[in-house]
Amino acid sequence: MIETDIFIGRQPIFDKDGKCVSYELLYRSTHESSGAVFSNNANATARVIINLIHNIGLSSIIGTKTGYINVDEQIILSDVFLSLPKSKFVFEILEYTKVTPEVVEKIRQLHELGYRFALDDFSCESENIEYFKPLFPYVDVIKIDLLAPMAMSIEAIASEFSSLNVKLLAEKVENIEIFEECKKAGFSYFQGYFFEKPTVISGVKIEPSVINAIDIINTLYTTNDINTVSEKFSFYPELTFNLLRYINSAEFSFRQEITSIKQILNLLGPSRLRSWLGLFLYSGAQEQMFQEAIVDAAKFRANMMRELVIALGKPALEDEAFLTGSLSLIDAYLHLSMAEIIEKIHLGQPIISALLKREGYLGKLLLITEKLEKTDQIQILIENLAPKINLTAEKLYQIYAKAYNFSVAIRPSNS
Repeated sequence: MIETDIFIGRQPIFDKDGKCVSYELLYRSTHESSGAVFSNNANATARVIINLIHNIGLSSIIGTKTGYINVDEQIILSDVFLSLPKSKFVFEILEYTKVTPEVVEKIRQLHELGYRFALDDFSCESENIEYFKPLFPYVDVIKIDLLAPMAMSIEAIASEFSSLNVKLLAEKVENIEIFEECKKAGFSYFQGYFFEKPTVISGVKIEPSVINAIDIINTLYTTNDINTVSEKFSFYPELTFNLLRYINSAEFSFRQEITSIKQILNLLGPSRLRSWLGLFLYSGAQEQMFQEAIVDAAKFRANMMRELVIALGKPALEDEAFLTGSLSLIDAYLHLSMAEIIEKIHLGQPIISALLKREGYLGKLLLITEKLEKTDQIQILIENLAPKINLTAEKLYQIYAKAYNFSVAIRPSNS
């Protein structure tokens, strides 16, 4: 009987234009966790994948994008593939997979049926290339871990595989310079949180929509007068329209349609409205690289921090925590330093300390949130973090999953 929960995480994968096209789905398996050891790893992983589809639902975790999911020879030789929608997945063949004639033949058959495969954490040493060579005709993507020791340059790696009908994916890209280098060399896909690292551009102009949102935030900070705030909104009809559309979306459950700023203020109050406006700073008029991913990450951080302070018995900090999370990536989005942005917005000192130095109570929660967002070993991190903040691992994962807006941990069926 398997008693442990399976924790699901995800990491974005980008194309050359900086658009998020896929997510790698991360879950606990026997070789990466100190938890229970499955007597049959293939059966356990198969149940996880099937539960992922039927219990969580693909739309809530990957939407319209493709999911990358790890497999080894046991999974490959099992019948689990026949239960999976091949159009929604790329299956990553793990680096320790045994490439036997049976495995090669099964992958060939699955490839003919339309299943797509990637080679995970691929080492470009000649011995490894020779070992996996029988799979090359049936592989669509080769993932290169840029942080692993490499005897070849990025350009040489791209040249090595240029004659094959495969696309290269650069894993663990650490900065925009490496992204550009890999892109120039011919890589097609990119994975890593480099897009969250701010690139400060001298003389950049802030979009009018951002300036307007900052003006409203500052007004809400200085006055609680509904008439004054409503009048300020009247100057910015586009911001008013977008806010009303947002408030009336399925994310909220108001019984009546919201049709005016005064209604919003009466229902939510200035503090909560100010916290939500932090996300509107990302609504620039120009579509830019990594925009969707940065906004998604800001939403996750805002929701995660709000849920954390509630769970930790500090609901009075709910709005401050949400605003802190939502503003934590605004420097990466606007290409300005955080200090320069903070000069333009009226913020309390706890939020300023958290954003600039990751200090104070909110700063501690922001650090936790960032770690949860970026880890590729979600269960190990949650199990280590939870007791340090007086939460159970299950509760912390529920908060994490809710912040990402997908269901709580999967419990596999009994074996």
